[in-house]
Amino acid sequence: MKPPPRRPVVLVFAAYYRPAFRSGGPLRTLLNMVDQLGDEVDFRIFTRNHDLGSREPLAGVTLGQWCDVDGTQVFYGSSSDRSLSAVSRMIRDVGPDTVYLNSFLDPSFSILPLVVRRCGWTAPGIRWVLAPRGEFAPSALRIKALKKRLFRAAARLTGLHSGLIWQASSDFERDDIRRAMGGIAADIRVATDLTERLADVPPPVTPRPEGPLRVCLLSRISPMKNVCYAIEVVLRLRCPVEFSIHGPIEDQAYWETCQPLIAAAPAGCRIAWKGEVSPDQVRATIARHDLFLLPTRGENFGHVIFESLAAGVPVLVSDRTPWRDLDARGSGWVRSLEMPEAFVDVLESAAGRDPAARRAAAVAAHAHALEVSRSAAVLGANRGLFVDAVSEAPPAA
Repeated sequence: MKPPPRRPVVLVFAAYYRPAFRSGGPLRTLLNMVDQLGDEVDFRIFTRNHDLGSREPLAGVTLGQWCDVDGTQVFYGSSSDRSLSAVSRMIRDVGPDTVYLNSFLDPSFSILPLVVRRCGWTAPGIRWVLAPRGEFAPSALRIKALKKRLFRAAARLTGLHSGLIWQASSDFERDDIRRAMGGIAADIRVATDLTERLADVPPPVTPRPEGPLRVCLLSRISPMKNVCYAIEVVLRLRCPVEFSIHGPIEDQAYWETCQPLIAAAPAGCRIAWKGEVSPDQVRATIARHDLFLLPTRGENFGHVIFESLAAGVPVLVSDRTPWRDLDARGSGWVRSLEMPEAFVDVLESAAGRDPAARRAAAVAAHAHALEVSRSAAVLGANRGLFVDAVSEAPPAA
C-alpha cells in the first residue's frame, strides 16, 4: 500500500499563540489556519511565553520546550530563546519545508529570523513566507513613519527580504505591499484570512427591547481602531443610544484622550468601556447589540467584523477594510471616514428600523458570514502557501 504523502513542515514565528488572546486578528488568523489545515500541514509554532500587555507566564502550558497544544507542537519561548544563535538552532533542528512569518516589523518574530537567513545560517531550499498583517496600510505606515521608512530602506539595501513569498489578505493589501516594497516584493500571493467554519443555521434574533439603540465596538483600544472617532459619532446622535466599548487598552495615552469625550455625553447617550472579552465570548457579546461599529483606519481582514456578521449583527465600518460589499449584501454599511455625518445617518436610521427590517438584516449578515466561512477558493489559496513546498524542495541527500 502506498504510504500517505508526507505533511510539509511549517515553522511559524508568531508573537502570540493560544491560550494568549489579546493580540486580536493576527492570532485569530493563525488559529483558523492551524485548525483548518492541520491535517495537511505539520505546523510548529514558536511564540512568546506571555500574552500581549503582560509579563506573567501563560498558565496551563509547558514553557521553554516543545509541547502539544490541541495536536500542534508549540514552543513558548522566553527572551533568551530569541537570539541569533537560538533561532538559527531552532530552524536547523526543526528542518522545515517553509518558514512562516506573521509580521514585517516584529524584531523577534520576523526581522531576527530573516537576519539568520541573510547570514546563510539556514539550510538551502527552505521556502520563506511573510504575512505583513496590515502593516503596509497607509494609515499604519503613518504611525512612527520615519522609523518605518528607515527600516524599509535598510532592508532593501541589505536584501533582507529578497526571495520571499508575500501573503496578502486581499487585493487591497497586495497593492499596499507593492507600493511600500516595490520590486523586492516580486511574489505576492493573495490568500484571504481563514475564518471559523459556521453551521448553516442562522442565529436567533431576539425582539429588540424598548429603549435606546444598542451599539457595540469590540477591538484593541488603539489609534488604528479609531475609538475616539466612534465616540464622536455617537455623541452626535439625536436618538437615545447605549455605546458599549469592549477590548484591551493597548494604548493608554490614546484612551485617555477619549475620556473627556465620554464625560461630555449628554442625557440619553450612555458610553461605557466594558473591559476585555475572552475569545469564546466575543460572538455572544456582540449578539446582545443592535449594531457593530468599527470606523477603523485600516484592517487587512477584520475578524471581528466576521464575528459580528456571524452573530447576525449588521456592521457599520469605514472604507478601509476588505469588507466593501456590505451595503450590496444588506449585511451592513461602508462609509468614508471623511464623512462622519454619514455614520450618524446610518445609526439614526438603524434606530428606527422595524422588527421585519431588523430580522432581514440579521439573516443577511449571517448569510454573508456563512459564505465567507465556506469558501473553497480561500482555503485552497491558503493551502497553496505550504503544501507544494515539499515538491519544490530539493531531494534529500
